[in-house]
Amino acid sequence: MLTCKKHTGATRGNNNVMDVLAQLARNTGYSVRVNLKVSTTTTASNKQGDVEILNFGLDGSNNLVIDVSIVCDHIGNSAVNNGHLNGKMQTNDYLQEHAGVKNMRYKAYYSVVCTAFAPAIVSVAGQIHPKFLRLLWVLADKQTHNYYALIGAEEEIGSEAFTWSRARTFSFNKNSIGKAIVMPIPHAYTSPCTAQLRWRVVKLASPCPLPNA
Repeated sequence: MLTCKKHTGATRGNNNVMDVLAQLARNTGYSVRVNLKVSTTTTASNKQGDVEILNFGLDGSNNLVIDVSIVCDHIGNSAVNNGHLNGKMQTNDYLQEHAGVKNMRYKAYYSVVCTAFAPAIVSVAGQIHPKFLRLLWVLADKQTHNYYALIGAEEEIGSEAFTWSRARTFSFNKNSIGKAIVMPIPHAYTSPCTAQLRWRVVKLASPCPLPNA
């Protein structure tokens, strides 16, 4: 687990993201395994991810296993100048770097057991790796298809109303992950990472009017 060792709440934040992701997948209609119930790789490697979505529907794979990491946006110690100067900012590819580590650690081993793997990398400031965003969009797309089928409006799938409905669901999924990151952080903790994250979550949670909403 590549969480930030210099900030409190890392493990709880990681668990929160796992739990929220699992619930979003359940909301989509998938069966989900979490933590120690997740399938492992072969006995020789014995690796285990955080969340497993059963029968996800990818070619050549039965299930999708996801491993979650929360990484810090800053380089250096949060204790510098009482937490007001938290080192230098990471470059834009730091999420991809962590995703690459996850893929090297898990992907090939899970492919041996016909299971797909995806990293779910987020930052303390609420940045989400593109592959994780893609997964949240896929879940939103399926959720919206399921809803239109439930109300008997399959003929509206692909319409402008459907597109906006899917966008709102995708936004909800992203905001849910953002809130999962910030929830375990103590209010007394005032590092730049925390302040930036709290501002971002409040901003994301604000209602945004959409056309025809």
